Amino acid sequence: MLTKQLVQVAGVDGCKAGWLVAVVSGPEESNRTDAPNPFKLTNLLVASTFSEVLSQTRDCQLVCVDIPIGLSDGDKPRECDIAARKLLGGQRASSVFPAPIRPCLSAEDYKTACEISFERSGKKLSRQSFALLEKIRQVDDLMTPALQHRVREIHPEVSFWSLNNQKAIQQNKKTVPGQAHRHKLLQQIFMDMDGILVQAPTHGYVMDDALDALVAAWTASQSVLGNAPTLPENPPLDSKGLRMEILCPLTH
Repeated sequence: MLTKQLVQVAGVDGCKAGWLVAVVSGPEESNRTDAPNPFKLTNLLVASTFSEVLSQTRDCQLVCVDIPIGLSDGDKPRECDIAARKLLGGQRASSVFPAPIRPCLSAEDYKTACEISFERSGKKLSRQSFALLEKIRQVDDLMTPALQHRVREIHPEVSFWSLNNQKAIQQNKKTVPGQAHRHKLLQQIFMDMDGILVQAPTHGYVMDDALDALVAAWTASQSVLGNAPTLPENPPLDSKGLRMEILCPLTH
């Protein structure tokens, strides 16, 4: 009797303790079924640095992370951010923060970051983007074009848009109704997820971090199944040779 070979992928979201990592596994291509998503959630863990994330996911074929990968130097905004906002539309478009330009990564405070951003791009940096600066710096320091074959950028609201019949979820993810809606969508994909959540670490993250990591993991599973094109379709390269793109998973 032949044993099915499994492939692992992961979804990653930033959290208070560092990074929350959701690992899922499914059959390799030659053994895949006709199920909408043959992958199952196997683990949820916390990493303190992105370097540790890469170590913990070294056996994963693909790692999808909710953080900008590939940054503008200030000449123009990222096309993928513009495309994601257009896809979500209305008030939900604001959930896609403009990625900071790479020169801002050297700033140690918000005032300096705004000055650099305004000088290079004509726009100040949002508070939300500045709050992500340290984590963006961790990823950018390690990212190379070669590593980007295995580590890809996603945006949770774009992925939830796909799960929600290609409609943006109107409730904010910080609200009880918003979390309940997202939880229900994910439960239809990972039917065993609540059992894994019960066994997961209980400190260093909040529920919306877990939901974002899980939908990132689902996006990774769709990508290895060939169901996740990019925004935009032909992403440009930044000055490091990194593709400026966001994976947009598709459902059937």
